[in-house]
Amino acid sequence: MANQTLLLSRRIIPHPTMTLPSPRSQVLDESIIKEQVLSTHNYDGRKFNTNFILSIVENILSIKMCYGVEGIAEEAGVEKLNQLEELINYEELPSHIRQLSFEIASAGLKSSAKNEHSTTIDVLRILCSYCWEDKMVLMLSAFSIVYGELSRVSRLAMPQKLEQLSQKAVVDCITSVLQLTKCVVELKQSTSSNYSTPQSIISALPIASYWIGRSVIGSVAAAYYCDSQVAELTTSTAAILHTFSSELEKKRAEESYEALKRALYYTSSSKVEVFKLMFNVKDGEMRFKDNGLNDWNTTRVALLITQGLDISDLRIYFLNWFAERAKTRLLWIPIPQNDDASWTTKDEQQFAELKRRMPSLYWSDNLQKKISPQFIRFVKEQLFPDFQMGGEPIIVSLDQQGRIVHPNIMHMIHIWTFKYIEENTLGVQGIYSITALVKEELKKGTSNINRVIPEINDMISVLVGDINHKIVAWGQNIEKRIQHLIEQSTPYNHEREKFLWQQEPNFSLDRVVGTHGRHVYIDYEIQNWLGTENYIFLYGGNDINWIRGFTSKVHQLCSKIQLKVKLAYVGKNMIIRSIVDKEKMSLCALDDSYVVGRFWTRLQSMFLSRIYYLDSINHFDEECNDEILQGLKKLLAYEGKNTRIEGWALLSKGNKVVVCGHGAKILQVINDYEIWKENIATKGFDEAFKDHHETPLTSSSLKSHSCCALEYPTTLNKIPENEKCPECSYSMHKFVTFTCCHGHDTDLEEEMYH
Repeated sequence: MANQTLLLSRRIIPHPTMTLPSPRSQVLDESIIKEQVLSTHNYDGRKFNTNFILSIVENILSIKMCYGVEGIAEEAGVEKLNQLEELINYEELPSHIRQLSFEIASAGLKSSAKNEHSTTIDVLRILCSYCWEDKMVLMLSAFSIVYGELSRVSRLAMPQKLEQLSQKAVVDCITSVLQLTKCVVELKQSTSSNYSTPQSIISALPIASYWIGRSVIGSVAAAYYCDSQVAELTTSTAAILHTFSSELEKKRAEESYEALKRALYYTSSSKVEVFKLMFNVKDGEMRFKDNGLNDWNTTRVALLITQGLDISDLRIYFLNWFAERAKTRLLWIPIPQNDDASWTTKDEQQFAELKRRMPSLYWSDNLQKKISPQFIRFVKEQLFPDFQMGGEPIIVSLDQQGRIVHPNIMHMIHIWTFKYIEENTLGVQGIYSITALVKEELKKGTSNINRVIPEINDMISVLVGDINHKIVAWGQNIEKRIQHLIEQSTPYNHEREKFLWQQEPNFSLDRVVGTHGRHVYIDYEIQNWLGTENYIFLYGGNDINWIRGFTSKVHQLCSKIQLKVKLAYVGKNMIIRSIVDKEKMSLCALDDSYVVGRFWTRLQSMFLSRIYYLDSINHFDEECNDEILQGLKKLLAYEGKNTRIEGWALLSKGNKVVVCGHGAKILQVINDYEIWKENIATKGFDEAFKDHHETPLTSSSLKSHSCCALEYPTTLNKIPENEKCPECSYSMHKFVTFTCCHGHDTDLEEEMYH
């Protein structure tokens, strides 16, 4: 059947002829060669086990190269014969491989430029029905048979030929051919869904096939005649190999990237396996602080990923605090901002200083030399664009298999304490009281047989004891399984964050100031206020005249109507805060700039995390009127970096928020007390205040108040196209603002160390 195919191909495919000058004296016309090669190609889809045959060929050729090494020739010869027999007898090898071997051997005996060229075209015509990479493998297979047989005969009868087989020029030529063939095969066997062989490489396959054929024929000739000009064939093949090798590196990089993505998102078996992909290391080659790779398999891990060494003092303080207390290791990975991952001496010094200041975190020395390019790409393409906010660090949470279960828990750990997040809410409840009910029912059911069976109560006690023992054992088994599940998972995941938000039904004062389970950065005196029915004003702003007017009016009103009202300044303005404290206008609930930064960062994190939560349950859109989100919008709009609002205030009764509004409007409501005071008797102060606040007010002072600005990070993919002002409901204008705080989260951050 193979011969019939061969004859048929010869009838339908023309056989171009041309007179070529010696390729060793001048350059051949590549376009003519390519045209001839393409005329031989008529691929019909047939396949064979390319990788297996190539591995045998590689073994034969690699063993051949050992003949020049003293002391192993005999062993190599036996091994090569075994490999040669395996190749010849391999059932999937095309039956006309012997014909190829004969063509190559014959050409070697009649070596000339014209003969080598025409034989190469003949060989390619025989292989017309195969794809280009299979042609290369089959030509190399035929060559390895010729080479193997020749070396076997030479070894027994013509030792001098054995030396010619091992001459450096021949070995170099065959090595180049083998590398090129392996390169092409690997390129054509991509496992990445995102990689396809570029047209430039596909177009180069015919010429690559041609020069592989020329090279194997020339190498046989060199073995017969000790032809030193085989080096020129090596040069031609090496030039093609350079092009294919460069593309192969791109393909391998793409496949490594896809493998890392699969491991981090879907199919990882352990954290160690993920770390090997992230850092291009093997077992025992990498340590994080004092811990080797395998020490990380049984502990919770989160990746602190920073943009270069850009991490503020405020972040350092908070992350150290978290890492010291949480049952999760923080592994710090700085990602280089440019393609050159090398560090300068200044970078090394800065890294050493940051390590000193973050002793509770984990890291690896010389990390910039170990981190894999595919992980850098993953962070820049998959994480930073969607989850990094304004260049801030992100914390990626991994499960026990090393898969990402949350792309950035930074907001989560700002909002809730680690104890509350890690708190186990699973367990067996209510089953241990069953035995008392069983005992009671048994006694009721046997009350009329006490006289017949006096020991019935003892029998009931024994039965109930047995039941209780089994229930306790069953419950303990369930608890052990729950504990095992907890140890094999991490609470820092999307589901836990979603559960925590489900426990937050409305916008209340404890959501703002923090209580049990939430971080508390505000004066603890306010915690005592929440448990009372006192009225509480939290306020802020940047105009000291408004501040003085507001606090004075509140005190006057409270004195007038004998109302208990507490006031606390929580704004960011340091100058206003110092004046409020000095003049004793009210409590300054935020002690210093660090606390100010943490308090408002927590509210910003609540805002962003709430958006993600609402989106996850399909409740976030431009018409979203979620109570918590709207309340956070107002506070953040009043104290935004780009606003200089005169003042604002939030009124609550105990924990219940009554109103939150612009200072001018709040002050107007207080000034209008005489208008709405009649409603206090029926509605109470809080509802009467709220009703009047919601009444449209027309005072000219309200028309001139400062603008509000609500800030969204541009990396947030849920920014509404149209945003209504949280104060007046007019459509807000959209701007893009570039902000730099010169390494600080707040302008006043340095106070945290004073």
